[in-house]
Amino acid sequence: MKINKGLFAKKIDLKNAQINGGKLARTFSSCSTYTGSSGCRDSVTTMTNDEGTVISQTTSTW
Repeated sequence: MKINKGLFAKKIDLKNAQINGGKLARTFSSCSTYTGSSGCRDSVTTMTNDEGTVISQTTSTW
């Protein structure tokens, strides 16, 4: 019996897929930068989405 592999191949486009009625979650990146000395340090944390758009930016001193 000859098996046609094309019968078992299934391609799924997940770009607009939905799970439990909602779209797939987007991912984000977080980058932290520390400056200053041990007595007075500053930190800046930036979060961006998949497209590179800044979601939030936090600055703190400690």
